[in-house]
Amino acid sequence: MKIKVSQLSNRMHEVKTSNRNMEKMYDLQLMMAKGDDIQDKEPIEIIKIQRDMLRGLTEFLTTVLGLNKQEQEKLADMEFKPTIEAANYIFERMMGMSDEDIDLAAKKQDASKSKD
Repeated sequence: MKIKVSQLSNRMHEVKTSNRNMEKMYDLQLMMAKGDDIQDKEPIEIIKIQRDMLRGLTEFLTTVLGLNKQEQEKLADMEFKPTIEAANYIFERMMGMSDEDIDLAAKKQDASKSKD
């Protein structure tokens, strides 16, 4: 499928939902979930988990999108939040959601947050 990650470039990236790429996605999602469960961890362990998650994110984006050197440099200089957003967008697309589905889900989430 063609995916454009505007935070990195204007070009479309060919992303395959091959078993290899899907496994990379699930590995990263698992790592991110473990990164959310840190309340009983020591500070050094927390830092290692977060560092490994950041490395996993950049490796995932670089590999799955096939980033060129210029895009890799842009990724290295990106803020953390847009990096997470880019990865989540790719996860959603790889799991079969269209851009319209993603927009609709985001609107529903925003609407439920505004009710609180």
